[in-house]
Amino acid sequence: MKLSSACYWSIVFGLLAIVSPKTVAQAQGPSLPQPQSMTVDRSLSPADAAQMIKTARLFYAFWDTGNAEYASAAVDNRFRDHTLPEGRPQGPKGLLYASQAFRSAVPDLHCKIDELLVSGDKITARLTFTGTHKGEFMGHPATGKPVRFFAIDILRIRGGKIVEDWHLEDNLTLLEQLGIVSLKK
Repeated sequence: MKLSSACYWSIVFGLLAIVSPKTVAQAQGPSLPQPQSMTVDRSLSPADAAQMIKTARLFYAFWDTGNAEYASAAVDNRFRDHTLPEGRPQGPKGLLYASQAFRSAVPDLHCKIDELLVSGDKITARLTFTGTHKGEFMGHPATGKPVRFFAIDILRIRGGKIVEDWHLEDNLTLLEQLGIVSLKK
């Protein structure tokens, strides 16, 4: 049976509303980030696509808020970061460490999902991070300056949890905004 596009998306978004029960903190907190744009592989069942999208939204709610409950709901205990920066622990603890460390410098950090591409067992996300540099970062004092940079993630999801991640952040733009590096002559 072939579903019309409108019917397919009605099913996917309907399932998004019921997939994965919320914890008390999530139910009382802000709603999960909504992608601005999304492309879903039509070979995925609507239920599988909805679960993957929900997992990604939980993950980016963690980056948007710093709330560890979102990370716990989205990330498998055997999570592996394939682009791990030096000094950061592997696994879910590494995510919490990274969030806490960056939030000490940018406490009002927000993550917006610009685009999600859902295919097979992977989600590729294009993200925008914003905030204000209010604390020390890489040995540099707070500037009070706004920051805005992009990131790209590739998440592999199995059993409703993220098991692997590859990511790239636009660190050069961030460091320029904070006055740590300058490319101007």
